[in-house]
Amino acid sequence: MADSQLVLFAPRFLEIHAGSSILHDPVTALIELTANAWDAGATKVDIDWPDKSQARVFRISDNGHGMSENEFRRRWLTLSYDRREEQGMQAEFAPDLGITQRRPAFGRNGVGRYGMFCFAESYVLRSWKNGEEIAYRIKKGVTSPLEVSFVSRTERDGHGTALEVEKACYPNLTAERARAEVGMRFLTDPSFTVKIDGQQIDFNDLPDKQIDRVELDVDDVGLVSILVVDTREADRTSKQHGVAWHVKGRLVGRCSWEGTGHERFLDGRRAEARRYTFIVSADGLEHAVSKDWSHFRSDDPLFQQTNEQVQNAIRTKLIELTKEKRTATTQAVQEALKTSVSRLSPLSREKWNAFLEEAQIACPSISEKELTQLAGVLAKLEEAKSTFGLIDQLDAMDTGDLDDLHKLLKEWTLGFAKIVLDEVQGRLRLVDELHKKVFDENTKEVQELQPLFKQGLWIFGPEYETIEFTSNVGMTKVIHSLFRSDLTGSLHRPDFAILPSGSVGLYSYPKYDDHGAEMGVDRLAIVELKKPGVPISTDEKGQAWKYVKELYDKGLLQDYSRVTCFVLGVSVDPNETGVRTEKDGRVCIYPLNYDTVLGRARSRLLKLYERVQDAPFLDTQRVEDFLNAQVAEQGAFALSSFDKSRPEKVAS
Repeated sequence: MADSQLVLFAPRFLEIHAGSSILHDPVTALIELTANAWDAGATKVDIDWPDKSQARVFRISDNGHGMSENEFRRRWLTLSYDRREEQGMQAEFAPDLGITQRRPAFGRNGVGRYGMFCFAESYVLRSWKNGEEIAYRIKKGVTSPLEVSFVSRTERDGHGTALEVEKACYPNLTAERARAEVGMRFLTDPSFTVKIDGQQIDFNDLPDKQIDRVELDVDDVGLVSILVVDTREADRTSKQHGVAWHVKGRLVGRCSWEGTGHERFLDGRRAEARRYTFIVSADGLEHAVSKDWSHFRSDDPLFQQTNEQVQNAIRTKLIELTKEKRTATTQAVQEALKTSVSRLSPLSREKWNAFLEEAQIACPSISEKELTQLAGVLAKLEEAKSTFGLIDQLDAMDTGDLDDLHKLLKEWTLGFAKIVLDEVQGRLRLVDELHKKVFDENTKEVQELQPLFKQGLWIFGPEYETIEFTSNVGMTKVIHSLFRSDLTGSLHRPDFAILPSGSVGLYSYPKYDDHGAEMGVDRLAIVELKKPGVPISTDEKGQAWKYVKELYDKGLLQDYSRVTCFVLGVSVDPNETGVRTEKDGRVCIYPLNYDTVLGRARSRLLKLYERVQDAPFLDTQRVEDFLNAQVAEQGAFALSSFDKSRPEKVAS
């Protein structure tokens, strides 16, 4: 068995793993290290910034919860440590700090600790809690990412963590600029204070060119100030960006782009969401803050009034700030769809261009890809005959319907769905028409039903689904000759025979030999409909057998032919409900009443008829009323998309 081998790490592994910006950009490194203190539940952070003198000390210490020996090994020495998985989504506070508000954690992937390597090749970590301080030296490894060595273990009260470098590389970042960079991201929560070289960071440290102020005078609330902070460059995450509400120097809830209502100002994945911050100061709303300061009471009328004005002001400011980005996005979409747009009329093109701007303003979180897709659809709608009728239908849908439509279009092609739905609609209409006619005492002639059953052979079983089942005029003429019938109507419908007691239709498909040549009738279905008042009894079943026997005698049927007769009427003699068979079972005669037939039809449609019997396409009058209303309201309406026809009735 081969000896086990050590895994070696190339010098560039750490840079690939942590990211070059954390290792080489002092702004990114500083923000990540400060965020670690934030996640540790600290309320105070002290930073000693390295200057140009010989004593270039860099130290960042906090009063967070600290780490025990085991926690240090588990959390700090685990590469790609998943902070959220191990410690949850919220920061953990030491009990003596008395912090009751929830604080969302900043970090997730455990790379922030590598920020110290931006200032030196090694550093000392000290962490203390439960009366003990541990100290370890951590340096970049040669054959492994990190080399860790024990420094000391001493008694110490309190809790916290400190990272320090005695001879730091002088960063290309002044202490003044460092205060500005930290302030632009961590002044959202006044309970989290940061000092650099003993000077606490406040709003005065923010550069004038990167801040703006909007002031609102709200009735019964007073002055509401909105500080707009622009970091210029998008950060790695949007955690310290968004809208933060301050009341009496205290944060209400958390800083977030979700705002205080149900509307999200920006998608956190967008660059703008990782660049801008709005700090709203509204001391006049102290009465509307919940006891734990986690939110405002949404039912407070003064808060509602203030919130509406603040949201409008922020939205207006975002529109102003993102104008340049919207212009670039508009140009990109126009370029991507220039072929489609070139086919539009000048008026349609003007409307389409206006939509690009309005959509980005109304939906600031929409991405360029999503806008391109939507604009492409609208360009096609401008060309389509239905124009924007589809948009009206989509607008009328609730979110559940839209999700269902998305799933349908994802799983089905539109053409295939239309074929299936047309077939289902046709069958539902057929069942509805049969239901109306078979029980209507005013039905003039039973013969009206025969064409419907010609379309509805599927009702009798799956074997009749084949399109090869067609009317057999030659066989019908034989039945005509049996009764020597000259009744009016027979010549108008040669595909079925009108008899004194009703009508008979014959539908067959052929049998083929090995060479594909037709050699006779393989299957024959006979549908005999009895007039109202004619119950189905022995004689009626026997009559069906006479038709079949005559067809055998005429040589139209062979021994291999299988025949099924359906004798249908309003009622069946209770003593004659059984199936009559002839020719060793090759001929079967089924007596059925219309209730049974319709029950079979509904069952074969999986009870769909009962679920959609109020559908507009089953009620022509309702469709016509709807169309007339649309015409009256709009002046004109395209009727081509509505099928107003019913199954053709047979003239008597």
